[in-house]
Amino acid sequence: MPESNAIASPLTSAAVSAVFLTPGSPDLYPVMKRLRDEAPVFFSEELNMWIVSRYDDVARILKDPRRFPAATRSFILASYPPEVREILAVTSTFSAPNMGFDDQPVHDRLRRPLTQYFSFRGVARLEERIHAIADRHLDAMPGRPPADLVASYARPLANSVIIELAGFPAGDRDRVLRGHRALNDFFFGRPAPDVQLGYAEDIRAWEEYLAGVIDERRHRPGDDLISLLTRKVRRGEADYTDEELISLFSFDIITAGIRPSSFALINLCDELLRDDRRRWEALRAEPGRFDGLFDETLRRSGLATGVFRATAADVEIEGVRVPAGSAVWALTASANRDERHFADPDSFDPHRSQLGTSLHFSHGLHYCLGVNLARTVTRAGVAALMRRHPGMRRVTERTPVYEQGINVIAPARFTVEW
Repeated sequence: MPESNAIASPLTSAAVSAVFLTPGSPDLYPVMKRLRDEAPVFFSEELNMWIVSRYDDVARILKDPRRFPAATRSFILASYPPEVREILAVTSTFSAPNMGFDDQPVHDRLRRPLTQYFSFRGVARLEERIHAIADRHLDAMPGRPPADLVASYARPLANSVIIELAGFPAGDRDRVLRGHRALNDFFFGRPAPDVQLGYAEDIRAWEEYLAGVIDERRHRPGDDLISLLTRKVRRGEADYTDEELISLFSFDIITAGIRPSSFALINLCDELLRDDRRRWEALRAEPGRFDGLFDETLRRSGLATGVFRATAADVEIEGVRVPAGSAVWALTASANRDERHFADPDSFDPHRSQLGTSLHFSHGLHYCLGVNLARTVTRAGVAALMRRHPGMRRVTERTPVYEQGINVIAPARFTVEW
């Protein structure tokens, strides 16, 4: 991020909210530090939610789904006009149970049939396919530099991995991404008023399309995730309604699954190509360094700003009473830079002793199902780049561009040359 001009004292709701609503704000980390030090439980009037910033508090929230349930879709719906809510409220994505927004016992019922597929061993079986997809997208990059690594490589690679492994027809990529765009903006951003109704209709059309694909895979199964789950349902090994399958693939797999691998790949390249490229060269020489570099990059740079939760009853955090029915934003990005937990948290240290306690993939019941997949896609993506373009260098952006959305920390453009 560009150089900070941290907001002047005192911390006000308007000033803090403006920082969080500005993609790539240079004040993001300085303001999060001030929140930890001065107001660890802070109410934003503009966002209409409580912001929690210290590591111990964030970890407790993520480990306590009884007091802090994940059921926040009602908050999202309430922020849109009636004609938009009317469409969204009856879609499976916004109404049927899914892993992202439901807790026990529903969460385990929905997650258990997927666990083996996304396990370390399960993803290892997919690694050859993922490397082939990475090579294919590397072939499609511009033949001569410079190139935008986000648009030409990281984003299409992440898209293709999820779309192909899920089982969507190759020719339907644009259709899938149209549904993803609308859902992503509703859940993780805020579509402009003039496109909200059209986006809601896109989601309705997306679900009709998805229902057709699920039915097709049910009758003509293939080697993909949709076929696996419909087969398990038929055998009595999984318990999903059709609406739950639509909700699961619409939100848990597509909306929440496509972008993280792209962000992880770009954020890691950002760290590897900094300054004298010594981390890039060290990883080329010793690929076994990957896991430490990957985890420390995500601790320090994050994938998301935080996790949204609700309060099931009145709760007290750091001596502050948060009423029942409130929206809470638990800032994992702030927790991961909390001096109370990590020594010298702003420095980059892939050997730090507490790296395994980083919250970048959440924690507790909703710990990210796709951890192994994101790690493998990033490893394959970086390895392919290093083979093809060992001398890759970052081109400094005159005007940096960041991904839109209140809860995203990633460059939207990353220019490289070789």
